Amino acid sequence: MYVMKKTDRTKNRIVDAVISLIDQDKKISVHNIARESKTGYGTFYEHFRNLDDVHTEAIAKIIAGGIDWVEDELEKNKLAGKSHIFRIYLAWFLVINAFKNYHIAIWLRDHPTKINDLLAAGQPMTKVWAKQAIKLKEEPMFTNKNLKHFEIARPYFSWTVQNALSELQKGRSHFEVYRELMKVINVLDLPSEIHKKYVQEVINFAKKHV
Repeated sequence: MYVMKKTDRTKNRIVDAVISLIDQDKKISVHNIARESKTGYGTFYEHFRNLDDVHTEAIAKIIAGGIDWVEDELEKNKLAGKSHIFRIYLAWFLVINAFKNYHIAIWLRDHPTKINDLLAAGQPMTKVWAKQAIKLKEEPMFTNKNLKHFEIARPYFSWTVQNALSELQKGRSHFEVYRELMKVINVLDLPSEIHKKYVQEVINFAKKHV
């Protein structure tokens, strides 16, 4: 059994403290992080160079948590009958759902080069889902060619995500922003009608369960 080292546990406490501060809409400062994590002020600098570093890890953990949530919901049967392709589209919605947080949106707007790194947090599992979808022939039109498109195109998604962030900051519904984003990004290069079908299915599901 893997036992987390004390230094790793402390680092996780600091990251979790930042996530908690984000949820509470409180200022992210070393002082507030130390108080929230119940660690010493200097402890922060034993694990992170600066606030940008801990922001990156905290937001990456939030995005990865969206993938974990999908897996948890599978076990609870809320996603019973939903395809692996559906899960990929849902994962993209959960990214937008996370980015609707004003603090996260502002930080990403000011650090656009971090967006691709953060999107990569969910990449391993979405790739697994895509391979399973191909293996199970969930969509006749979905093949390894589509997976290759996804892998090549993903680094360019950050350009459109930046625009999505701007729309979220204007107060637009994350459902609307997700739909608009998906009009621009056909993540799996599926035929238009099939792509639209999955987008609408995700919106319908998210309104009930997310």
